[in-house]
Amino acid sequence: MTVVGLITEYNPFHNGHAYHLAQAKKITGADTAIAVMSGNFVQRGMPANFDKWRRAETAILNGVDLVIELPFAFAVQPGHIFAKGAVNILANVGVDVIVCGAEHAEWDFIALAKIAQQATHDNDVFHDYQNTYASTYSAILKAETGLVVDHPNDLLALSYAMAIVTLGLVNDIRIQPIQRRTAAYHETQLGSDAIASATAIRQALTNGETKQVQVHVPTATKKMIAAGLQIAAPESQLWSLLKYKVVTTPIDELERLYQLNNGLAYRLKMQVEHAMVDPTMTWTTFLKQFKSKRYTLSRIQRSLLYTLLNITTDEMLYAENHLYIRVLGSNQTGRRHLKQQRDTIELPMIHHVDQKKLQTILKLDYRAGHLYEWLTTTDKQALRQDTGRIPFML
Repeated sequence: MTVVGLITEYNPFHNGHAYHLAQAKKITGADTAIAVMSGNFVQRGMPANFDKWRRAETAILNGVDLVIELPFAFAVQPGHIFAKGAVNILANVGVDVIVCGAEHAEWDFIALAKIAQQATHDNDVFHDYQNTYASTYSAILKAETGLVVDHPNDLLALSYAMAIVTLGLVNDIRIQPIQRRTAAYHETQLGSDAIASATAIRQALTNGETKQVQVHVPTATKKMIAAGLQIAAPESQLWSLLKYKVVTTPIDELERLYQLNNGLAYRLKMQVEHAMVDPTMTWTTFLKQFKSKRYTLSRIQRSLLYTLLNITTDEMLYAENHLYIRVLGSNQTGRRHLKQQRDTIELPMIHHVDQKKLQTILKLDYRAGHLYEWLTTTDKQALRQDTGRIPFML
């Protein structure tokens, strides 16, 4: 029996995801498809349009057998940490192959990962803080192989391969890239093709163009959209929260927050206080002003989210060392597989939430859930994110 793993955000689940899922099962001959999905905040540091429970439900209704949450400490991180958490979870639940979209599906990403790992072992390349991990790996591989790995999906595939190599799972899990179809990863406009990028779909939903989105999403997602956006244009709320947080927090306390080091806390304090007197300043314009060659837009956006959530470096390190498995949704196939694997799963399973878990292993996710609840503008019945909830079961 083959079990295929998918690393996703499903924000929201669209026709491209349906194609990816169908191809994953077809190419691998898998009997079971397991998705590890980001929770209420996605990798770039912004809230998902729909909460993790509703997104998990649409995934199950569209053919995924088991949806497991990728905890906040891994979901809202650069690619190599994001991948490490997701791959570790998939390995624990017995996945044989990870299928991912790629711009160059013909590449052997595991071989490239081994080359990159060897090069980074031989040379201390990560002391150059002017470059991201992705750009550093890309430069290494260009020098070693002549290949330029700079497309978004290729970089994600390489991150998954690096995680497999780093975690010592080369003999347990393989990478199967599939060629990405039509819409580019960051395409912002809906086209005539049935497959559109998640970015374009989200932009259309934010603009109220729900009818235009219909052709690009399956039935379950149409129903979720019809129920109304939970998060709509959160930038003004985030900007208000950020100004209050930064202005009322002393520099020494800001410096204890995760990734607000190397003078970034001081720079944030000064620029926010300066922005306070500019009535035209918005979350988006502040991000553009605050980013630099050293700090990418995604990096800054994540750092500001850590700031809003008051996440210290110690708290993040604890969370990164206490990965867990929490099921958000399943069908009969997924539940049967999980039952078969329960004796070999090493990570703790979250079956119920109690105060001890909320103060330890679920601490960051619980805090992030509260912020998400605060940002929610509709569907008040689904406000509570981490207590009193049970997985969707089909």
